[in-house]
Amino acid sequence: MNSTDTAKLSILVVLTAFVGVGMFVLKNQVQDLETELNRINNSIQEDVKSIHVLKAEWSHLNSPQRLRTLASKYISLNPARAEQIINYSELPFNYRQSESDRRLLAQKNINRQAERNRELRKLVKAQR
Repeated sequence: MNSTDTAKLSILVVLTAFVGVGMFVLKNQVQDLETELNRINNSIQEDVKSIHVLKAEWSHLNSPQRLRTLASKYISLNPARAEQIINYSELPFNYRQSESDRRLLAQKNINRQAERNRELRKLVKAQR
């Protein structure tokens, strides 16, 4: 063999070694990525299962019958009486008027509401 053939052969051997090492490194990187992908997929599946469990618990906790029972047990709410309900327009909020006008309007609204309450009480007594 002459020197050119030896040089060609040594270059081919070195290139083959580089390709072999490159393939080995690439194979290990792919395996690492596949392992990470499997770990992420397992984590996603666990999260989906947790979400299903949480949704089931949420449905149970927000069931109307359960809430009704808890409300009657812990909250002593009475039904609204007729005299407690007023129209929004009767509220004393009129910001365009002066302070004295607002006070007069508020007093009028309070008097009007008091009169309505007296009338409603009379009606309620009459119905009993």
